[in-house]
Amino acid sequence: MDSSGTDTREKGWFRVRKAQARDIPALMRLKRLLAVSEDSLHALRATPADWLRDGFGPNPGFTAFVAELSDHAGTSRAGGDADPAIGMATCSQRTVTGWDTPVVLLQDLFVEAEYRARGVARTLVSSVAAHARALNSPIIELTVRADNPAQGFYLRTGFRPLPQCLTFVISGGGLDALADSDERYPALTG
Repeated sequence: MDSSGTDTREKGWFRVRKAQARDIPALMRLKRLLAVSEDSLHALRATPADWLRDGFGPNPGFTAFVAELSDHAGTSRAGGDADPAIGMATCSQRTVTGWDTPVVLLQDLFVEAEYRARGVARTLVSSVAAHARALNSPIIELTVRADNPAQGFYLRTGFRPLPQCLTFVISGGGLDALADSDERYPALTG
């Protein structure tokens, strides 16, 4: 724990801690870099106000962890950037109707390119694992794109794919059409 009572995982030149509301600008910067790397910037719609409400409000919907350069590490970012954040992980809880505890869903894991392969991502994921254990979550769930180069990292960390499972989504016009069909064909009530 650090002086503010926050669980901190110190690794010499960097540390990982649970994010606070004051970290939102750094988290949003990292989220944007993640979206750019995945060619999904078009899907990034959340604003800092959304993150404040959804991550740090009275009923938070997600938890974030931030990796940052340590104060005493003597390391500075290129260009002397004052933002010490170099990585992040976000996770949320979801209910599985057959289980008696929540499942933790790892949503985002991102480390700036110049800091990769140095233990930052593993430390972020270990913080999510400690969070999951504190919630009595039996698993951490994660969905990755088929072209995600981090799949090897996830396997080395202990994650395993569920080959019998596929992820399906519906959006845009298909979602609207499906929702409209419910309005045209309301359920019969007794």
